[in-house]
Parts: sequence; structure tokens; C-alpha cells
Amino acid sequence: MPEEMAMTQPTNAVTPRSAVGPSLAKLVSHIPAEQHWRRQADALIVIGRQMELMAQEQGRSAQVMLGTLRFSLFRMHQGRIAQLAPHCQSVTVYGEADVAPPDIPGVTFVSVPPGAPMSQEWFLVVDSPGFWGALIAHASQDRADGAARRYLFDGVLTTDERVVSRASLLLSLASGKGATVTAERDAMANQARWGHLAYSLVTHPEAQRLELLGCLVDMADIHALLSVPSFGLDTMGPEAMKVLRRYCGTLGEVLYRAEGTNLVPVAWGNAQRPPSQPISTGAAGHAFTQGSLVLNRLQATDPEQALFNNANSMSAIPLFVSGSPWGVLLVGQPDYDPEKSLTTTATVGIAAMLEQVIEANPSAAIAPVGAPAYTPPPAAPAYTPPPAAPAYTPPPAAPAYTPPPAAPAAPAYMAPPAAPAYTPPSQPSFPSQPAGGVFPSSPASPGSPAAPPMPIMPTAPALPPRPSILSPQNNQTSTFGLPTWMRSQGQGAPGTPAAPPAEGPSVRSWPVLRQRLFSSLVAYDQQAAEQVWSEACAVYSPEQICNELLTPVQIEIGNGWHRGEVSVASEHFSSRFVQSKLLSLFNSSTDHINGPTAIVACAQGELHEIGAIMISLFLRWGGFHVIYLGQNVPNSTIEEMVAQLNPQVLALSAATVAAANGLIAASQIIAQLPSPRPFFVFGGLAFWDREDLRNRVQNGFYFQGDVRQIARIVAEQMNKNA
Repeated sequence: MPEEMAMTQPTNAVTPRSAVGPSLAKLVSHIPAEQHWRRQADALIVIGRQMELMAQEQGRSAQVMLGTLRFSLFRMHQGRIAQLAPHCQSVTVYGEADVAPPDIPGVTFVSVPPGAPMSQEWFLVVDSPGFWGALIAHASQDRADGAARRYLFDGVLTTDERVVSRASLLLSLASGKGATVTAERDAMANQARWGHLAYSLVTHPEAQRLELLGCLVDMADIHALLSVPSFGLDTMGPEAMKVLRRYCGTLGEVLYRAEGTNLVPVAWGNAQRPPSQPISTGAAGHAFTQGSLVLNRLQATDPEQALFNNANSMSAIPLFVSGSPWGVLLVGQPDYDPEKSLTTTATVGIAAMLEQVIEANPSAAIAPVGAPAYTPPPAAPAYTPPPAAPAYTPPPAAPAYTPPPAAPAAPAYMAPPAAPAYTPPSQPSFPSQPAGGVFPSSPASPGSPAAPPMPIMPTAPALPPRPSILSPQNNQTSTFGLPTWMRSQGQGAPGTPAAPPAEGPSVRSWPVLRQRLFSSLVAYDQQAAEQVWSEACAVYSPEQICNELLTPVQIEIGNGWHRGEVSVASEHFSSRFVQSKLLSLFNSSTDHINGPTAIVACAQGELHEIGAIMISLFLRWGGFHVIYLGQNVPNSTIEEMVAQLNPQVLALSAATVAAANGLIAASQIIAQLPSPRPFFVFGGLAFWDREDLRNRVQNGFYFQGDVRQIARIVAEQMNKNA
């Protein structure tokens, strides 16, 4: 798909001058232009996904407000939002009502008038006592040669409490609700969580392509620290000292690491290296041994006075790696009251990122100054060659070769008996897939314009969040995204803990699994996609998973690509995931070495493998000895390959017209082979609606549709030829 189709044009793309209504973009108009950015929709989805995960862990205290331009574009968020809703105080979706919204428990849909400012704004606002932030972007046309090429988004990602509070109020009023009051906010918890979230964004697999680092420019300290060329502690440590001084207002900085009974400095902001100190002394030692934040006013008798002679207070923040104390970040501050200091809050965010750097790169943690010098091992003794071997005496000549008697002819191939129907273990039957498409459409509201089909989400409760040692347990406040010292102290946002949603049989019905996998893949969320895969494998057979999950989701993502709602990168990410799962199933399946041989390959010039892998898998399950050759098999190798392997079946796949022409040339080569020639099967998207291409293939059998049926027909043909 060309890049210019990355986003379909919203209804009434140009806002009429007479259009009235609230606008979130106006709330961030005061933010300097250099802190705004322009990105494609993929970047907004990835950022939004990370914010949703953080909101999901806030113990039913989070209010989530999502704007998707129009309801038909909500489909790419539907699975995630259905999971999110049971864990939040409220979830509200805003957009132009071009289709009827799905019925999702706990989610309120608010219609935006066509042409109103909010119908052109993509936003996600999360407001809770322990985590808040706003992603606000306005859809804009990117023009080339005077013609609209695609839609990009001019946006801002901000943690400004005033912007978030005003956005929450504005959206509450727009939905007809009264103003909501957020409980007392925990600024340190929010800063720590944003440090966690920012690191997750810049280490995301798509971070470079989507330029996610540039979306953090409104958070100057976080952006500056994450702009370093490498994330090893030898780079991040010294840079963190500079960032603390320049952006957070510290008046002295030392990063200590514990070595035996001492705290040894590994990075510092002053010109002179500070001395090591015993773990049992000073504010840093107290923070390390107690595993808690230490905030003190500086006194003339404090040992830290020599380090921070211009400071009035200090903060000592313990750092943990894998749950164990690692060291301490000690800073001096200009404020007399460190508990109310903005410097303390900002330093907590930097410390949270340093913890993640050390956790992710334990081998890159720099050795502190003063560590024992390396002592090389003693030299190995000089090499003494072994004595010469005795002269070689050839063995007596072997007797003349006598060929064994000819093996009896192999019996005619019989297709294996059909496997018994799979019955899910002790669960009620799941609702069957409705007719009319992979993701059936919702009924459109009267008078609404035609729109692409909307996926239906059953009214089943969503799955609980993925297990995590940071998840709230035993009715405790959520500590997700907080440093270990904050979790151990029970700090974090107050709020009512979320009761785990009841899990019913429909939670793992095919429509729910399909929608969850679709949403995970378009958001590049590998972990969530793997979770769906694991749940499906625990309940269903591999054959069912291929037909009811992987194939429908891949088709729907392809349809979204054609409609311009799914980007090229999302389609590639999805294809890679599906292909990896199919190859895993194929490599772990039993190959019937005594069955008829089937060679499956992608035609010359074809790089798309999913269809070929799928037919290989079902042929192997049907009793064939399958040899899968992969993509782009040259026509020049076909004659030699058939002569060497003597296959009974040869299957080629082509998804593009160029590859289809290569397949047509291959069919001419196969038609000239001496008898017995293999049973030649071909297929692929290139032939789907091109009868002219199908007619040019010589002596080939074209099949489309259910892969199970194709494998069955091939097996029946083998029995006829036996």
C-alpha cells in the first residue's frame, strides 16, 4: 500500500467556519510550536496503547477519554478498549456517528456533530490520581502537487496537570455529564510512571520508524536523557547528571553503586570525583539500607554538605535491579522543603528511567572507579607436539558389492481417517461466527453514510490484565510502573482497587479472540498478541486456530489496508506474526515420511509465504510427506528438483501478478516433464479474480477457499491415481 493511504479521509475533512463546539487542540495552543510534532496514525496508536496499559493498572481510578474522528475508525481500538473498560472508572469514546457504535459494557459513546472541531481531533486523555496525561492531535491533509495525498496528525503529548484537568472537564461537559473531581494527585507516582512509559516508547520495535522519541519533546528532561546515542549506563549515567542539573534544577548529583560495604560513585555532576562512603552512613546509606526515599534539609554537620555546598536540601533515591538494591541517586536541591520540591519530583522520574536502563542492560553497567584491576591468568605451558603416528597400513580390499534384492512396491496411499471433532474441555459451546463475513458489520444508524463493516464485540466481560508482579493484589493500590522503593512503601495513587472481572466461556469465543488479536497487531503489541495466541492454544486445536483465528484476522487486516485504515507497517507486522505461528505449527507437526511427497513453494518472484505455509501445514496433517521450499523458487530449478525428489504433488503460490506470470512459465516447464508428472496445484491472491491468468496456466488445478477442503481434494486425487 502506498504511504499516502496511511489514513482515510475523515467525513467533512475541512471544518466549516460556522462549525462550533469544544476543541481540545485549543487547550494545547499555548505549548510552543517546537514541542508539537506531525506523525502518522501508527505513532498515535502505539503511544495510546502504552497509556492504556498504564491506565488499566490504576485500580478503577482512571477516567479514559478517547477520540477517533468517527466511530467507523474505532474498530482498530475495539479489542483493547473492551479489555480496558472493566478496570477503569469510566471509558468514553467520541467521534462522528458515521456508523452505529458497538455495544461494549462500561464504554459510553458520544456523538460529535459533523464538521465540529472534535470530529477532526484524535485524542486520548487519561486522568487518575497516580497517572495522568493527554495525547491530542489534529488531522491535517498532506498535499503534494496541489492534491491531498494522505492524513497526518499534528499533535502534542503532555503531562501538564492543567491541560489534563481542563480536557477532562471539557469532555465531561460535552458528554452531558457534570464535572468530575479527581482525588488528591501523587506527582511523584505520575513522574515515575511517565519515566517507565517513555522508556517503553523509545525501546519499542517501531520507535525509530515512527520517531516516537520526538513525541516526548514536551517532557524536556525525559526527552534529553533518552536522546543519548546508546542506553548503556556508561552513557546514560553521566548524561543523567547533566540532565538533572539543566532541566530539574539540582545543585549537585552523585550516582552510587553498592560494592561490598561501600557505596562507590559511578557518575557525578561536579568536577571532582566524590569519595566512596560506607553503606551505614549518610542519607545515601540510609536510603540504601532502608530501601526508601530520604528527604532531608542540609545541615552544616551533614557529610553531604561538602558535596552540595550551595544546596539547602537533598534527596536520596534507592535504585533496585531485579528487586534487589543496586545503588542510590543522591542530589542536592535549592528548596528548603524537599517534600514540596519540584526538583524532587523530576528526579524521581530520572531515577525510574535509570533503573530500567540498568535492568535492561545489566552487562553494560559500568564498573565503579576503584574496582580491583583485572589480573590475567598465568601463561599456558609451551606446546609440546605428540609423537609421530605410526605409518598408515591400508586395510584389505573389501569384497565386491552385491546389490540387495529389490524392495517391494509401496502400497497405494490411503488418506488417514478423519480426526474426531474437537470438543473444548468442559466448557459450554461458544457462539458460532455469524454469516456474512469475518468481522460482521453493525447495523448503521438511520441516515448515516455507508461505511466499512464494523466488528461486533460480544457483551462478554474482558480478560483480566496480563499477570504482573506489579499488578494490584489483595485489594492494595496499584503499583504498576512505580520504582521498587515506592511499591514497598505502598505509595502511589489512592483509588478503589479493581475487582477482577468474571471470566465466562464467551471470553475465548472466536469473535472475541479475533478482535483482541486484530487490535493487538495493529498496535504492534507483540506481548498482547502472544497472550491471545496462548489462550487460543489452551482451548482449541491447531486446525481450528488456523481457520477461525489466524486466517480471518489476516483477511480483516488486509481489508483494512485496502480501505486505508491499516498502514503498510501494521500489515507487515501482522503478516510476520501470523507467518511465525504457522511455521511453528509446521515445524512441530509430524511429517509422514512414508506418505506421498508434496513439494510446496512460492512461485518465482513471490515473497508472500502465508498461503503456501498454510497449505503445507494442512497437507502434512492430511498424511503427506511435505517439503516446503519457501519464497521465490526459481523456475530454472524445477526440472532438476522434480527429477531428484519425484513428488506426487507440486503446489505453487503467487500473490502478485508478476509472480503469477512466473508461475505460468513454471507450468509450461512442468507440462514438458516426462511422465509420471506430479499433480500440479496452484493458487494465491493473484488468481482470485483474474480468470485470464488462471486460463494461461497449463495442466494445473486451481483451488481457492477453505484450506481444509483443498487438502482433502488433493488427498482424494492421490487415491484415484494410486
